[in-house]
Amino acid sequence: MVNVANSETAKPALGANPTGSEQVVAGLEALLLTVWLGAMTFFSFAVAPTVFAVLPTRELAGQLVNSLIAKLELLGLICGPLLLLSQLFVWPKRETEAKARVVRVILLVLMTLLMVASRFWVSAKLHALRAQLNGPIDDLPVTDPLRVEFSALHGVSVSLMGATMLAGIVVILITVRLWLKR
Repeated sequence: MVNVANSETAKPALGANPTGSEQVVAGLEALLLTVWLGAMTFFSFAVAPTVFAVLPTRELAGQLVNSLIAKLELLGLICGPLLLLSQLFVWPKRETEAKARVVRVILLVLMTLLMVASRFWVSAKLHALRAQLNGPIDDLPVTDPLRVEFSALHGVSVSLMGATMLAGIVVILITVRLWLKR
């Protein structure tokens, strides 16, 4: 049996006595981060590939994925500001913790801005392009300007979500590190 109280890793965490409000904020932060990052990860690695593999047409799969992306963007536009707001309630107690929190806030702002760009720039342009089409995007020649622009915007959309996920992973690692140092 391991004695956690004597563990070198646990001593910093056990030595601090976070207040009840700090524990609630930490729990809410963990919930928001895991829901947001988990939803993006599940969508990227399970839902989108499955939808395109299972549904009878790429057009139908694209419509479903488009609808789900809108929901992910909305989730990010809710979770990001809530996570930033939570930073007002937990002030750093040490200089090293303050530096980590600054990095964390910068990453949370970045994640939120990436979701804003995805929703109001990329998705908006993709919707406008779809409205110009007279049928499925796959019916256009690969050199058609609308299809070329669509493909480029799709690449930007994937990059924005990937960058948001990467930033989210770093935020979680920083958060866990801060919790262990309390």
